Amino acid sequence: MFFILDLVLSVPFNGILVRYRAASHPKASVKGGSVPPAPTFISMFKRVWRLQGVEGLSRGLMPAIVFTLFWLFGLPKLYLSPSPPLSRRVSLGSGVVSTLFYTILIVTVYRAITSPRKLDILHAREALHILFSAHERKKPWVILQIPGLLPALFINFGLYHGINQPVCTVIMPDYANYSSLEYATRSAGLVLLALLSTAICAPLEVITTRLALQRNYGGPAFVDDPTAPNNTESAAAIPVVRPAPVVSPPVAEVTASETQAQIETAVEPEPLSEKVDYPVEKSVETASAAQSVETVPATTPAATNGTDMERGQLTIDSDDVVVHLRSENEPYLGLVDCAKKIVAEEGWPVLYRMWFLTFWGSLTRL
Repeated sequence: MFFILDLVLSVPFNGILVRYRAASHPKASVKGGSVPPAPTFISMFKRVWRLQGVEGLSRGLMPAIVFTLFWLFGLPKLYLSPSPPLSRRVSLGSGVVSTLFYTILIVTVYRAITSPRKLDILHAREALHILFSAHERKKPWVILQIPGLLPALFINFGLYHGINQPVCTVIMPDYANYSSLEYATRSAGLVLLALLSTAICAPLEVITTRLALQRNYGGPAFVDDPTAPNNTESAAAIPVVRPAPVVSPPVAEVTASETQAQIETAVEPEPLSEKVDYPVEKSVETASAAQSVETVPATTPAATNGTDMERGQLTIDSDDVVVHLRSENEPYLGLVDCAKKIVAEEGWPVLYRMWFLTFWGSLTRL
């Protein structure tokens, strides 16, 4: 019963939260009118409901269920936070392994939520082509090599095990009897610790969401084509055809006297005896030439599946775009680069979207 309730409530909430944190609305583009103003959590929910309905609210459900069936460290909540699942009951080694597994989980689910097309579980091959690049499909472990993604998760992991958990043990030891005043004082200390943790973890969760949506293409030289050679072995197997040298025929030597004789015997062209007047051609106007040529269509062309156009360029302002994501042509280069670009382009408050949710998670884990 609780599983069904968690399923019904958490998955739509998680989908809206991922879109809200991933929405990129640079101030320059907003002032230019190419991108609408940054959404709120409520406006994002209304937009998803209007354009995608129940299907949009349930995106990411199937990957979450599949990963839950193979989860070895306890049944996770279907609300998939960008922070790795941490608990005092989990050892340090198990926490590292679960963090690596959790990284692949959130990458899959977050991309399914913001996918440009509707994913069909009966067409798993097509869904994999939408979610992952050819480089990631060939080498799944490169998902862990997305610049900045794994460091962001492990900073969160180290902050909990290295600072929060030891300090929490000092503030509130287990099996200790306190007076009401002392208990309230120690509880206030835990709240302060959770606030300090939120100041660091909230930006990490926004950055993790942005980085999880960046696909790893294996470098600029990689071609997203399975038939194209992408390594040295296949390139060496291609035979190289070298053209045969062309031998020019021998040129006979010409003396100066022979050249002078040829010039003297040359026949000059006779001048025209009379001037020829050519008729002037009149331009013929056709019906198509008389009409004005339009370079811009009067109306925006309809998409093949308008309600599924989600990953659009920032320069296109369409009513069918649910969430404006950052273009993959200008990716974040790492954890620090992502934070700097978000602050420079969108402002520092973007790093603290839904910070109170991070605060609640930090408080409940203490």
